[in-house]
Amino acid sequence: MRALRDIYPHANTVVCMEESKLLRQFEFDILISAKGLQATLDELNNINYFRTYKRAEQINYDDMLDGLMKDTFDLMRKISPTELIWRIFALYYDIHNMKLVVKERFLGARLDPLALEYGSYTLPTIRSAAVRESDDILGNGSLTRGFFEALQSKDMYDIDFILDKTYFRTLRELAENLGIPEIVAFVTEKIDLFNVSAFFQSMAAGAPEGYFVKAFSGEGSYPLAEWQRYIDGPGRNEMRSFPLWQKYRPIWEIAESRKHLFEELDVLIDNYLIGKTKIGKLMAFGIEPICAYFFNKFMEIKNIRILLKGKENRYGTDEIRRRMRIPYEL
Repeated sequence: MRALRDIYPHANTVVCMEESKLLRQFEFDILISAKGLQATLDELNNINYFRTYKRAEQINYDDMLDGLMKDTFDLMRKISPTELIWRIFALYYDIHNMKLVVKERFLGARLDPLALEYGSYTLPTIRSAAVRESDDILGNGSLTRGFFEALQSKDMYDIDFILDKTYFRTLRELAENLGIPEIVAFVTEKIDLFNVSAFFQSMAAGAPEGYFVKAFSGEGSYPLAEWQRYIDGPGRNEMRSFPLWQKYRPIWEIAESRKHLFEELDVLIDNYLIGKTKIGKLMAFGIEPICAYFFNKFMEIKNIRILLKGKENRYGTDEIRRRMRIPYEL
């Protein structure tokens, strides 16, 4: 019955057409091999990547990528069968802007130039929401509670920790409200891998006391107490018997060295998540292929930004490849 119910002819058709336009590996190879930044931009212009009459040049490509992000969010809002999809993707940018507003209080200065325009709320709305918790201007209890916890923090360094936890708590709630078990499972894996990343960051920093506890999100598969049972165990190899560690170990075992692992873990995690979304390519209908497309479109834009910044800074092709994510193709 669900397969018959979850059919969105317009949205699923649009996504199918748009998905066919995503860049494939051979196209990324051509871009990476182009000689210099402008040559790479010329390749993008030739395939009308930015979908505009304007030509991307060295002085405007950042603005054009921002425009492509806005256009992608506009398309999402236009075709999605539920606003929850847009809210889920916009949440990351809402949290970014909430961090800015809290830090404005600490610094006594406006941080408008650092704001991102892809969220659900404008910066003035978030500033208004910081006046009184009971007003719940954000219209989301979890966001409002986390926001005011951050506003009441005495240490500016705790703001990111608090609002990162708020992000994952709210993301999990929105995914559950969407009512798609596969998307809830995907979000849970995303949170588990964030905790893995936080653990590696703690190791890289010399395991400072309290860092992992502050960074840890409790919305994943295992509570903090279970993590600590393995982290603080008596044996050096205690983590290897952690079921979550066993599950995700293949992600980081491909790193060439410990140094490369710390440098590339975010790329390896993104590659894993992209791989998990590929089942969406095999689905003609439903919410899942819609979410999979937009997840990977944003990953593609991220890849292009990394590529162009690498060209601008004259990185070698091997260095650029190491920083880029895999494309969304079977």
